[in-house]
Amino acid sequence: MKNVVLKVALGLSLASAAALAQGAFVGVEGDYSFGSNLTAKSDNGKSKAKKAQPGLGLKVGYDFDVARVYGAYIYDFQAKKSLGDEDGTIIKWKTHKFIVGADYTPSVAKDLKLVLGGYTGFSKLKMDVFDIYDGSEKGNATGWILGARVGAEYSINENNAVEFGLKADRTDYGKINKFNLVDIKETNIGLYMGYTYKF
Repeated sequence: MKNVVLKVALGLSLASAAALAQGAFVGVEGDYSFGSNLTAKSDNGKSKAKKAQPGLGLKVGYDFDVARVYGAYIYDFQAKKSLGDEDGTIIKWKTHKFIVGADYTPSVAKDLKLVLGGYTGFSKLKMDVFDIYDGSEKGNATGWILGARVGAEYSINENNAVEFGLKADRTDYGKINKFNLVDIKETNIGLYMGYTYKF
């Protein structure tokens, strides 16, 4: 009797795993922000730095045909900007983003889907500030992301698809005490492109 129950349980678990895998996907995504806009308030007023910034990420998720959910890690490469002040201040920043998202993906033509979605998550900002008097100092901040995307997905075949579009997000980081910075925010608007393998 125990063997029968064990076999039935094993069969059911394999069947459910196979059914789940039919909508599962993995992918890579690259993005290019036209201007990663970093703003911060301090005792000396408000500072701004804006610079184009590329990113690269990995994602996994599940596709329900007309909608999908996913989790992703995105690394935004270092951006560097001179603030043009009398101290010769140069700021460098990069981010590690961990996000979850959901997209509405209705078919608009054969092998082509519209992508409308939103995402949120956690971002870690790493900053390096250099000026001619104090040298270089590093600091970190963490914050929450809120973003949206619009694009299209083209299915090459039943297992492979490419995606492209526009995305925008905003992250509120709070403060970095080391630099006496408070209310740090980052906004990004740019293009993205990705490849997805569907199981």
